[in-house]
Amino acid sequence: MAEGSRKRRTMSDYSVAAHAQGTSAADGRMERYHQYVGRRRAERRVWPGAAFIVEALLLLVFLTGSLAVLMELNADADQAGRQSADLLDAIVLASNAAEEYFADPVAFEQAYASDPESDRWFSASLDAVPNGESVLRISCDFIEEETGAGAMHYLTLEVWQERVLSDPAQMMEEGVMVEGPGGRCFQRWDEAPVYTLETAAYVPGGEEVVSRG
Repeated sequence: MAEGSRKRRTMSDYSVAAHAQGTSAADGRMERYHQYVGRRRAERRVWPGAAFIVEALLLLVFLTGSLAVLMELNADADQAGRQSADLLDAIVLASNAAEEYFADPVAFEQAYASDPESDRWFSASLDAVPNGESVLRISCDFIEEETGAGAMHYLTLEVWQERVLSDPAQMMEEGVMVEGPGGRCFQRWDEAPVYTLETAAYVPGGEEVVSRG
């Protein structure tokens, strides 16, 4: 009888111990679960902020690149606009000079040689051009061929973009020499003219111009 009681107590103790062990295991799993949930919540709290920073940085890079492209396009458009305006002014300047040449090529050549700084050879009056600014200037090359009854006069007219220096102090500082009779120095910006025009006129011997071309 006593032995049966001891067996029942042993089984009862085992059940209690097993239950306690199971409870402890469940508590351990629950504790680990709560730790996992806590870590996930902490990651979720941190990650949205990091994502916002990354998105902001990407947006900043995109905006910077777009701004650089727009500025480059604007600069190209501005340069193209200035070139178009210079070309139009050069065509007008050359056409006016060509008309004068057609009227009297001999007088035109004499006027060009005698007064190279006349306003008629520039797109603007030199007195109105600030020191260091640019202006369009006509450059003429004359060729005369004698014929039996007169002469053929050929003109190659080039329009150049030139920088005008009129300040003696600046000219001395830059080491340039005065070229024109008006105390000015002219410097060409480009290696090629803005516009070129070639024409010719026939002048009979001892008469005015009767043929133009």
